[in-house]
Amino acid sequence: MLIQDNAPLCKQWIFLAVCALACSGLLSIIIIFLRLPFISSLIPSAQYIFDNALVIHVNLSILVWMCSIISLLFIINLQNVNNWLNFLRVLSTLSMLLMFISAFVPNTEVIKSNYIPVLENKLFLFGLSLFITSILINAGFTYTSNKQISYLSVGQIGLVIILASSFLCFILAYNNVPIDIYHSDKNLFYEYLFWGGGHLLQFAFVQGMFLVYLIMLSSNDVSLASSNKITILPLFINTVLAVGVPLIYFVYSVDSVELIQFFTWHMRIAGAVLPCFLIKLIYRNIKTLINDKSNYLLHSFVLFIYGGLLGVLTIEGNVTIPAHYHGSVVGITIAFMNFIYWLLPKLGCKEIKSSIVKLQIYAYSIGHFLHITGFVWLGGYGALRKVADLPNISSMLARTYFIMGGAISVVGGMLFVIIVLLSLLKSKARSL
Repeated sequence: MLIQDNAPLCKQWIFLAVCALACSGLLSIIIIFLRLPFISSLIPSAQYIFDNALVIHVNLSILVWMCSIISLLFIINLQNVNNWLNFLRVLSTLSMLLMFISAFVPNTEVIKSNYIPVLENKLFLFGLSLFITSILINAGFTYTSNKQISYLSVGQIGLVIILASSFLCFILAYNNVPIDIYHSDKNLFYEYLFWGGGHLLQFAFVQGMFLVYLIMLSSNDVSLASSNKITILPLFINTVLAVGVPLIYFVYSVDSVELIQFFTWHMRIAGAVLPCFLIKLIYRNIKTLINDKSNYLLHSFVLFIYGGLLGVLTIEGNVTIPAHYHGSVVGITIAFMNFIYWLLPKLGCKEIKSSIVKLQIYAYSIGHFLHITGFVWLGGYGALRKVADLPNISSMLARTYFIMGGAISVVGGMLFVIIVLLSLLKSKARSL
């Protein structure tokens, strides 16, 4: 599947993805410590620092990280690499750096909108726009030109369509949102701007995760690649469920309750289709996953389903949507981590010791499980994720889960960054 000539570009996208995680991990340390009352009380501008760190952390750990892995999925079987593809990767890297640096622009207004929170300064907005545009153009350039139908080609073309649909939602929302909303309520303006496209981005992220499962499992089960009902069909359905969604902007106004509810229920119903196929895929390959000592996709599956169950509970109002979203995102992230570990030896890097990989995955998985559980236990997750202080009325055990789980997951995340960067640097040193 992997074309050896693409190895340098693959490594560069991995490097970008891991650097995004590294920067977001450093910011998450600030976020966790500022939630401690005795630390936040010592810093007069604790909430402002917390808000800035949170916005950049979310954008780097979700948008940049996941879109970089999706870009990697586009090029693993690409036959021709040209200068434009290298230029777009450089452009994406520059965009990430601009977003990170924008956190240090003084007197910046922080907009904590869903999916894509924003720093209201020109540097951040330019970096964000440049990144989204470069990823979309890269997707258009790099999707497979192989006429043979396979789960990879269907998944890649589907990703192009979903990303384009998401981008179209952004454009339609921007063109339709009343201009006076921006001047009266910037939070509401960006909420309307990113609501629809942000929902569709989740379809792309889950499709990317599903492709990763298929690629890794098919390397152990040759018959899986030819099983269309469990490979091609889910990817095709997920794409169809996303492609016509932008048309809703021609039916309802961007600030209407109907449009907001449409995307909410579209996520709950249409967004559940691919996870159902994922459950079937895991069930079929459960023996392989349990017996494979270097494959930790089950960790990804457990966290992703945990987040999904929390999402089901939000319909009844028992927990809030961000708890579900956090679990689902972590599940996808762990799958992408596994994919990088699996891919590195095929790119000419030395295979990483299984004991180190095990330590990293377990720390990251268990840490996040405790962190999410602490969030749900504390209650009021929607408020907690946007303020620095933890509620004084919360139980000590819940606070311990929240703080310790967050700290363990940060250690696991930073360990992943160190492992992968060292592997890439050693590979580069050997090639010189």
